[in-house]
Amino acid sequence: MGRKKAHEEHENHERWLVSYADFITLLFAFFVVMYSISSLNEGKYKVLSQTMVAAFTGQPTAPDPVQPGQPFSSVPSIVDLPPLPRPDKLKPVPLDKGPGGAQKSVGAQETEHTLRKVARQIEALLASAIRKGDVQVRMTPLGVVIDIHDTVLFPSGQDALTPQAQELLDQIAGVLQRVSYPIQVNGFTDDRPISTAQFRSNWALSAARAVSVVEMFIAQGVSPDQLVAAGYGQYHPVASNDSSQGRAANRRVSVVIVSPLSNANVTNTPIVPAQAAPEQVQATAAALPTPAAATTPSHGTAS
Repeated sequence: MGRKKAHEEHENHERWLVSYADFITLLFAFFVVMYSISSLNEGKYKVLSQTMVAAFTGQPTAPDPVQPGQPFSSVPSIVDLPPLPRPDKLKPVPLDKGPGGAQKSVGAQETEHTLRKVARQIEALLASAIRKGDVQVRMTPLGVVIDIHDTVLFPSGQDALTPQAQELLDQIAGVLQRVSYPIQVNGFTDDRPISTAQFRSNWALSAARAVSVVEMFIAQGVSPDQLVAAGYGQYHPVASNDSSQGRAANRRVSVVIVSPLSNANVTNTPIVPAQAAPEQVQATAAALPTPAAATTPSHGTAS
């Protein structure tokens, strides 16, 4: 009896479906993971965008939570941010700075306005002298400065006021009576040395002239508590002493209405009390520190 021929095993042509199913499963898992990561990043982007919008608009906003499965198109992205304003369109933000800051307070603005008003009043009163070049009124960081040439105030080498000076100072005193700020009167000379029986140096002459102006203001009703007198001699010139015109410009008296906004301390300047007698003026001026380069010859004439 012959052996029965074994049937050949039927080849399975669908085995590839198992591998394909595994591949699809892994691919699905991969896309699920990528979608999760994409949703997380979009949430961060939304928080960042809202924070930047709040920073540029000044309106804080609370970020909305990103719901799981939220469509991609509904989540704002960085490109949806409003355009940044141009630098020339930015508005300055008012700052509250201290005394050393540049931002002016309301009180500082009122003080500056008051000083400018005082300067305009003095300019109107002294318009004739200003046109002649005898007086100059200017605003400085220290305050209102009124420069008066000595030819209007004093004879050469003296500290006695002329009748013209008394009339001029009387007009200025009328304005100073209504001012509550400190007032400093500074005397200046040229560099020509002087040594007379009355004044042994330019220090003494400049200080005595400042005191004469202060005493005139007191006589016209300005409060002595506001006044100080300072002598600077030939120092702090405004022009070169090499010409007669320059020396004439340097021989002057400056009346300074000191602004409370300035950092100047009038007690640090060479001050002579307003009520000082002539002999006290000379003694105080002689005691003033003289720069190392300065010399005081024993003979000369005042200019």
